[in-house]
Amino acid sequence: MSEKDMQSYFDKLDEANSLLKKALRVSNMEALAETLTNISDGKVYVENDVPDKETVEKLTEVYQTLKDLNLTPLQLKQAITIAIIKAQKEDKSEVNKLMTPDAIGLIASLIAYEVLNVQNKENVNIVDPTVGTGNLLIEVIEQLNMTDKFKINAAALDNDDTLVALAKSFSEVMNLNLDAYHQDGVAEWDITDIDMAVADLPVGYYPIDDNAMKFKTKADKGHSYAHHLLIEQTMNNLNDGGIGIFIVPSQIFQTDQAKKLSEWMVSSVYLQAVLDLPATLFASKEAQKAIVVLQKHGNNAKQVGNVLMGTIPDTNNPKLFEGFKDQLQDWAKNFKG
Repeated sequence: MSEKDMQSYFDKLDEANSLLKKALRVSNMEALAETLTNISDGKVYVENDVPDKETVEKLTEVYQTLKDLNLTPLQLKQAITIAIIKAQKEDKSEVNKLMTPDAIGLIASLIAYEVLNVQNKENVNIVDPTVGTGNLLIEVIEQLNMTDKFKINAAALDNDDTLVALAKSFSEVMNLNLDAYHQDGVAEWDITDIDMAVADLPVGYYPIDDNAMKFKTKADKGHSYAHHLLIEQTMNNLNDGGIGIFIVPSQIFQTDQAKKLSEWMVSSVYLQAVLDLPATLFASKEAQKAIVVLQKHGNNAKQVGNVLMGTIPDTNNPKLFEGFKDQLQDWAKNFKG
């Protein structure tokens, strides 16, 4: 498979998306979700004669060309992520809804792999409570699938219906087993039996104070931070000893509401790692994020001797990055069941 085929795939995907956007009169992101669903189903979905016959014929032809381009899962994912970036740029999507870069997904999947490998888990149930475009979750699943060690079942939640539809259709084109739910991650969950969570958390205030009332991380007055509530809600819903891998603002422990978060962490979970992501992944110091790894109490879980801390080296620096992987392996030995 050549780079040229991947480019052809993206171009055809883009063409299909433009045709559908025009026919349905929707945003780029809505059109892309529908395009991916059609590709996965192998046919054009028509409702009330929309899209019209001529557009259906053109789309059917484009989908056939896409089918004939036999991409590897990695190339397929790359072509789709480029299409997502383009769609979000054209729609001027808000910052909290932008796609999580592959490099962050790769780092999250390394942490997930080392822990699951030490725990000798074969069947793994993973959730992303704020799935967005689905790129973080799908990157983690794909990377874990490449090891041939685990059978992954995945679930995804998001309060944005367009993003849920996109994440679901993205996973279907990638042939992955993903259940997607359109719901507020802070509200009650219907899913149970979850071993691990990965999430790139939206940052900001949570508007529904009544929902926040039952959380220990809620603010004493005014709106609470959505990312704090989501961390607490996610950890509450994991199995005993379950692992949460959260992408959060680097300043998470230095805000006016940090005290409530820290108090909850001390009483309810084990803080096992705090790692700053490479600065090269962010446009500014203010935008910088970190990965926090938490473990729920119970099922032989215990606090690691040394919390893994520091800055993750740039993934483009193989020598330093290998050193980080060695550190990660040593740290993961703490999770032996």
